[in-house]
Amino acid sequence: MEDIEEFEYEPRSVKELFIEMKNIVELMVDLAYSSILFGDKEIAEEVLDLEERMDLLNYQMMVHAVLAARNVKEAEKVTSILQMANAIEDISNAAGDLAKMVLEGLEPHPVIKEAILESEEIIAKITVTPNSILAGKTLGELKLASNTGVWIIAVRRGKRWIFAPDKDFRIKPLDVLIGRGTHTSIEHLKEIARGVIRVVGHERA
Repeated sequence: MEDIEEFEYEPRSVKELFIEMKNIVELMVDLAYSSILFGDKEIAEEVLDLEERMDLLNYQMMVHAVLAARNVKEAEKVTSILQMANAIEDISNAAGDLAKMVLEGLEPHPVIKEAILESEEIIAKITVTPNSILAGKTLGELKLASNTGVWIIAVRRGKRWIFAPDKDFRIKPLDVLIGRGTHTSIEHLKEIARGVIRVVGHERA
């Protein structure tokens, strides 16, 4: 493990730590795939930043385990928790390795891109036109995940990236959404983003 910066210990439950680790590693995998598909070094840099956060969370988990293990029985329970945390960090490290390939300018084997594009869920860029009903709405208002089946993992606004936008994020015209979903749901959202479909859902206006 890389050196961990000194931090002030804050009591957190194992559940809270696991939830944050799970959410971060899912985002890391999506962003790592995105960085490879689009050859984007800024996305790759974000993956490595998240990897550092994951290292800190895993370290906090170990501290929690040491403090909790007061006898052999409790130590056995803690061991299973640490095994799960280490498995999550292994996925995090793998995502980091993919991001490093992009940063080092290494061209991934065509099979890697093909595997990503041919999987059940794909990652795609979706440009929002000025006449789209998406423009001016927040992600919370649109509920894209439930209404279209597409999760927005990042947004490109001009030269700036917004990663893991929350429900209060407001979409603007010409925003480029990085979405994850099935081929059908992605194509559906692209039509909404182009203004072809004027409702957020699966019915045409």
